[in-house]
Amino acid sequence: MVFTAYYRRLRSFYLFFILLAIALLFLSSRESTRSMLLGKDWQNLFTTDDDLLWWNDRFPCEKHEPIRIAIVESAGVHDEVTAALVYAFGGHPNAELRLYFAKQRYQSDVIVNDLELETPIMSVNSSNYFKRDVANLPPPHFVVSTTCELDLEKPESVVAPLRHLLFNETTHLFCLVHHADYWNKGKHVDVVREWVDRERVDFIGLSQHTVDYLLQKSVPQWQNLQASVTARTFPPIFPVNQTHNETLREISLAMQGDYAPERRDYNRIFGSLDNVVKKINESATTNSEHVDETVKLHLIGHGPHVKVPENIQSNVAFDEDLSYPDFYRLLSQSYAVIPAFASDTYLDRKASSTVPASLIAGVPLVANEKLLASYSYLPREAAWLSEPDEREMETVERVVGDRKAFLEKKEAVKEAAKKIMKQNRLNVRKWMDEDFRKSGIVPADVGSA
Repeated sequence: MVFTAYYRRLRSFYLFFILLAIALLFLSSRESTRSMLLGKDWQNLFTTDDDLLWWNDRFPCEKHEPIRIAIVESAGVHDEVTAALVYAFGGHPNAELRLYFAKQRYQSDVIVNDLELETPIMSVNSSNYFKRDVANLPPPHFVVSTTCELDLEKPESVVAPLRHLLFNETTHLFCLVHHADYWNKGKHVDVVREWVDRERVDFIGLSQHTVDYLLQKSVPQWQNLQASVTARTFPPIFPVNQTHNETLREISLAMQGDYAPERRDYNRIFGSLDNVVKKINESATTNSEHVDETVKLHLIGHGPHVKVPENIQSNVAFDEDLSYPDFYRLLSQSYAVIPAFASDTYLDRKASSTVPASLIAGVPLVANEKLLASYSYLPREAAWLSEPDEREMETVERVVGDRKAFLEKKEAVKEAAKKIMKQNRLNVRKWMDEDFRKSGIVPADVGSA
């Protein structure tokens, strides 16, 4: 009887392990476990059609449920950043986008509609519809606030639905920081602190220097932090149709922004432009390449026009109220893009739109060492590098007319832009996967590797 009882217990023990192995085989969603039990060729036993594989570790929450992403822009600004976010998040093969805009300015909708996305855009609505959709649709897994310091100042249209989502364990917030020095205090800080304390938000800076300022200068002023702050870097680059007219006999220089005279030293700019015109005219007498070439400085922006010296009036154009397609078309014809920052704050706490615009348009930017250090995503071979103590237009005066160097730099700019856009798509998938892991809602997105 003792031996009979012993063998019964032994048989029960073996049966338990057999059942456990079967459970691991058919209930585990981890490919590593399936491979361990069935061997490397386990997939050959089944069809590769996702509809027939009843296990699937590439989808969140439920089988075949797409990742729901809401991109919100409630202030009617920063259209280019929004387009870059749509392109990056729209690169996920199993997601769906809902876009909420205060307005789509200067035909920014044309830019968005031309983007090649892996992800369907389910709807494009006013940002005022965000609250309605939060109440009536399945909650988004991710909300992307494209201008966070302004979005979080909207109590009804943005803050109220976000607070509702805060108590939904499946929603994570991406908060875009444009002015890092605005984040030491304010209503928007009070709102986002609730997400920080629950580890449900990632901050995104448009260049590494804005992330550094946020973490080193602004966040330390917050009191009683309950959790660490996660901040990412996202250069806002997206693809556009670039044009380069080989028959155009114009050496185009581009400078964008407000025309206000206090923002730039126009006397020095126009003096250097006069020297550039003279250099090209002199080259035309000895080099057939420069015959009939003209030089034109395109001031792309808005505001009262500054006075242009009479001798170079034909070499200056004020390009105002351009649509985004026309803006990038004009920019892509340029020999150089000139930043002409109004202040040094663009080097330590806020991000200039001119730097990504040059990459989007495929044109080398005039840059000194300080600019390259702040906008570290811009390779030096993709820029006209200024010498120490050299002003931007003086750099143009020195390098203008070197067609071989220009073509080499244009190619470097295009390659840099492609690399950044690819990396942005990989990064946002990685960030989403990390946030899913942290929340424990779904397994890792193996397909994002």
